[in-house]
Amino acid sequence: GGAPVTRPPARVPRSRPPRHPVEFRGDVRIPSSEPGLTLGADLYLPKTGYRVPALVTLHTGRKDGLGGVAASRYLRYFAERGYAVLYVDCFGIGTSEGTPRPLLSPGEVADGVSVVEWAAAQPWCTGRVGMWGLSHGGLTTLAVAAQRPPALKAIFPVMGWTDVERDLVHPAGQRGGIGMFGHLSLYNIFCALLPPLRAEDRENYESLWKERLEKFEPWFADAWAHPPGHAVWTERRIDARRITVPSLCVAGWRDLFCDGMIAAYQQIRGPKQLIAGPWLHTFPDVAPVAPFPSAVLACEWWDRWLHGQAPRAGTRERTATFFVQGAGARWVRAAQWPPEKQADHVFVASRSGHLYRSAPGGRPSAAATVTGRGDPTVGALSGLTKHPTDRFGYPLDQHDDDARTLAFTSAPLPEPLLIAGRPSVRLLLGPGTTATRCVLKVTDVDEQDRSLLVSSGTVRLTRHEDVVQVQLDPTCYQVAAGHRVRLVLAEADIPRLWPAAEPGLLGVRVIRGPGDYVGLAAEEYEGHQATTLSLPAADPGALTEVSLPPAARRGPAGTGRDRWEIARDHLRSSVRLTVEKRDRIRLPGAGRDSLAMTTQVDLGVPEHDPAGARMTATGEKTAETPDGGRVVVRAGIDMGAADAAVTAEVLVNGTQFFTREWKWT
Repeated sequence: GGAPVTRPPARVPRSRPPRHPVEFRGDVRIPSSEPGLTLGADLYLPKTGYRVPALVTLHTGRKDGLGGVAASRYLRYFAERGYAVLYVDCFGIGTSEGTPRPLLSPGEVADGVSVVEWAAAQPWCTGRVGMWGLSHGGLTTLAVAAQRPPALKAIFPVMGWTDVERDLVHPAGQRGGIGMFGHLSLYNIFCALLPPLRAEDRENYESLWKERLEKFEPWFADAWAHPPGHAVWTERRIDARRITVPSLCVAGWRDLFCDGMIAAYQQIRGPKQLIAGPWLHTFPDVAPVAPFPSAVLACEWWDRWLHGQAPRAGTRERTATFFVQGAGARWVRAAQWPPEKQADHVFVASRSGHLYRSAPGGRPSAAATVTGRGDPTVGALSGLTKHPTDRFGYPLDQHDDDARTLAFTSAPLPEPLLIAGRPSVRLLLGPGTTATRCVLKVTDVDEQDRSLLVSSGTVRLTRHEDVVQVQLDPTCYQVAAGHRVRLVLAEADIPRLWPAAEPGLLGVRVIRGPGDYVGLAAEEYEGHQATTLSLPAADPGALTEVSLPPAARRGPAGTGRDRWEIARDHLRSSVRLTVEKRDRIRLPGAGRDSLAMTTQVDLGVPEHDPAGARMTATGEKTAETPDGGRVVVRAGIDMGAADAAVTAEVLVNGTQFFTREWKWT
């Protein structure tokens, strides 16, 4: 075949120097979608002699809290390069008037449209507006773009999502675990109940805050009240196909919104680019693993679509820049996502636990059924990849979890396999299956028998279905030559999903023994049905290596006190997971750390009584105010399969100012 074709690497541009001093205006008032009520915003305004485009972030992570302070470096970065940048508190949060709304309620989206229209009409704005944000800011960005306000000309959603139920609250139609009902529920209480912290804001909005305390309903209440399949979740979905503005999308392979963000990118109909890295839920520029200068690319994106500057030579409207995990880890670029496919590598599961390569032209073996009863403690070793954690929680060795499941493992691969796209499983259920769901994972098994998570997916099972086609999460991962591929089938995935009350039986159709296998359509099997795994192998010729500028690495490092612990009690046949997270931050102008947040979530799952699973989540957020005061918001959550309780209290200078409890049975 001759020598491989080599191409020079694509280069990510270096950051251009700042051009403008920046004026900071706190507490800018913007009309909300509710008549007579306004939103509070911070404005970073470049000092120029001419109008500039505006950039908008609408976020529940309030501007005077951890979210806004962490984002301030990017707010100022964009402003110094010629953009008027607004960071806006969501309705009922911080200095915004009203009572906090549920996630992605129609009013929240309407507020975003109102902010875009207001910004476009300001005397300092050219009338062209961009929108961006991380997490909830990415969600509101996508939602507003789908409404197509005329002034919105480009977006930069970072790890957002489009389906509150599927991507967060009830994954795959199953009740979610500690991500929504633990971590995010605590964070919501902190953001909503903490009073305004700046001196002038406290003076102007203290009465507003006191009124809010009595009307507040936590996100937890909304999630608990609306079970999987409730009509309210359909009303809150975003149709990404309606987005036609130029979109620079960012996803993390290990982020809880990876699937939703990449699906949105694929559905967007305007000019678009994708950046996907091996990240948890964090901004790429400060990721502890493979940081990426996304703010630099975003600035170039704004220059092109808001300032109308000509793009760099060779720039295309649709490209994907992504990180190859596994063997030969590296950044690459392709003309699209997923990149051009070389082939689908198809494997078939067998009764012996082997995963055999499919080869056309062979004779199918006789079929059999293998069964396994669900172990409700499986999933702990998959890490916190489906949770809102930013610095820790990457998957561990899956070996012990694999041993508690139905697992099928291939022979060592004769050559490297570069998976790029969505692995898929054609799951054939055997008679007697009573499990209500199936969690599917693909892992990379090395020479030491360590099992490394590649991709996963979950499907809801109904008794009448015999053949289920399952698309796993998108990924880019290279399995080294000599490593093996493993397909894992289980019913549980803690702590991402709440354990099923009654472990079910999972019966899977497989082949009886080795031999070539012909992949035919379901109706052509004539009883020789078997479960297959299909891995999309990328064409290496469609990929270009990417060269990054040296990383600044000035992002927030861990405090060293974050804790993630998995304790298995073999005598009691149970597992307990503990996730403890500590954040401290110094507010602008403060001489010491003045804002701290600590959360701890515990989930206990008895192996023989999953209905007895219980989660407790506790935390507090402490603020030192400029006048020397101290405000503490404490929250607690206790949740079982059929009951839950949430408590919240506010202390001002050590005295209890507010307390409330919610209970459900």
